Amino acid sequence: MKALIAIDSFKGSITSIEAANRVERGFTNAGIQCEKVAIADGGEGTVDSFLFNRLGGFKKTFEVHDVLNNKVSAPIAWFPSSKTAVIECASASGIQFKNQYSQINPTEFSSVGTGELIKNAIDLGAKTIIVGLGGSGTVDAGLGLISCLGGRFLDNLGHEVAANLQQVVNIQHLNLSRVNLKNVQLIVASDVTGPLTGISGATQVFGAQKGLSENQIQVVDQDLKQLARVLDPKNQGKEPGDGAAGGMGFALRILGGKVESGFHLVSENADLESKVQNADIVITGEGRIDDQSLHGKVPVEVAKLAKNYQKPCIAFVGQQIGTLDNFRAIGLTSIFSIVDRVMTLDQAISQGPELLEQMAERVSWLIK
Repeated sequence: MKALIAIDSFKGSITSIEAANRVERGFTNAGIQCEKVAIADGGEGTVDSFLFNRLGGFKKTFEVHDVLNNKVSAPIAWFPSSKTAVIECASASGIQFKNQYSQINPTEFSSVGTGELIKNAIDLGAKTIIVGLGGSGTVDAGLGLISCLGGRFLDNLGHEVAANLQQVVNIQHLNLSRVNLKNVQLIVASDVTGPLTGISGATQVFGAQKGLSENQIQVVDQDLKQLARVLDPKNQGKEPGDGAAGGMGFALRILGGKVESGFHLVSENADLESKVQNADIVITGEGRIDDQSLHGKVPVEVAKLAKNYQKPCIAFVGQQIGTLDNFRAIGLTSIFSIVDRVMTLDQAISQGPELLEQMAERVSWLIK
């Protein structure tokens, strides 16, 4: 019996790599052979997944600035032979800072740190930079990112305007003469395909989870519409992926970036499809599986691959919301919640690794 373990991180509790290791340990006594893949979709864990799944790379850490311009360390996966760098906006501009700076208005948060990571990758000599856009905490449409790379925002008189949401109404021009990306291919890794604004845009869909009030969501959405008309008169921020990471997808497209599915980039790097073919059973999962998971989340994409090759696929999750029928339709054979007794969310998060291993051990004998 050979199991392929391709399990997403449980946010705040278990990384993808640790989750795979825990499931493997749970399967040991049943004698199930395991092959492990670190999986992600462009968010937290993307850097580590590339390093785990692909030889010849190593991690380099840089000091950049977080959403409120305080210094923070953030990693880059560097593959010198191909001159490829992988970064994730979550490490410098992530949603975790919402809790750290809970008293601050999230409209003040800047994406400058993600721009600094791109600059550091360029300094390493990168010719290809993969920018993971999941897990962001900003809604500044990448203004900070563009500014960091040399872009200048100007008013009608040619005076420079600060790169933040408060000054959006004064931005009338964008000068990119100081931006040097001529020999760099920017690849945007994201599974968010929505536009910058509107009902499926950056703030309408994700604004609340980033701390915006209902009124702020409407105001910021209108500000971003104005910005898109000025900076992108042809498409006006309506291209798929423009709404990723609070509009960083929009910014990177303006800078010449190409949007691709984060999951597909990671899975290609890991040769996931052939590993699914060679497995007897596929194990996936995440912290919470719900109807939103049906729209491109990692466990669903893994299950679809398993279904293509008629492989049973089991998901271990912290919480399941929604009927099993919906998930079985896309390829999940069954779902097991790892929480085995009444506990608080904080307890479930802190005990996550042990709970996952215990559930894997119980299920392993059914598989066997």
